[in-house]
Amino acid sequence: MAAKRVQFGSIGVDAIDQAEALDRIETLIGAGGRHVMAVVNASKLVLAADNARLRGILERADLVTADGMSVVWGARLLGGRLPGRVTGIDTMELLVARAAERGWRVFFLGAKPEAVAAAVDKLKRKHRGLILAGYLDGYFRGHEAEVVARVSAARPDVLFVAMGSPAQEYFIADNLDALGSTLCLGVGGSFDHVAGLSRRAPRWMQQAGLEWLYRFASEPRRLWRRYLIGNARFAALLVRLKARGR
Repeated sequence: MAAKRVQFGSIGVDAIDQAEALDRIETLIGAGGRHVMAVVNASKLVLAADNARLRGILERADLVTADGMSVVWGARLLGGRLPGRVTGIDTMELLVARAAERGWRVFFLGAKPEAVAAAVDKLKRKHRGLILAGYLDGYFRGHEAEVVARVSAARPDVLFVAMGSPAQEYFIADNLDALGSTLCLGVGGSFDHVAGLSRRAPRWMQQAGLEWLYRFASEPRRLWRRYLIGNARFAALLVRLKARGR
């Protein structure tokens, strides 16, 4: 039976915790076919409200989880409840561990060459049983068909796409059947974090829902618009959704 979802307009966010998300992924992989998991934060939900293409992709995703704490808090305002964040990077790292246990083939696509190579090396050393289907960086403009063919030939069970949003969602949706992976998940800047090229907030800030503040303090010039204006736009979106009963 499908898990309960909290509706942010037409986009449903699954009310599940991290362990339940991993179990759902395992069920999807066991079922075969082509499946998509997406993670959403305030910025992505605001963008989707005005972007029919992205909105449709999120509506059709098999599994959608809250990447940002603001989404968890927003669910309460709308009268729903999400157990907590199920982020792209946490899901990726835990899913790699499970893949090593289950014998699933994993492909990593995106980020800069040095980032994806370092992330893959670190994960292979940490999970000795990991079956690496392959990896490629995300700098392939003009060669998309060739990249899709290479991924398909590698026969991955799990494909992580690190291109940022909405580029990664578009890429997955446009090539889902051709990619040949049973499960696709867009993971943003996760390869950089795993590789050690960028740092996550301390665990206590993550648990307190303050990871956004850590990022903003680290790169205020680049992120001020996203967090200050973006959060205001998300608050306005929640008010509109609440007024019309979501």
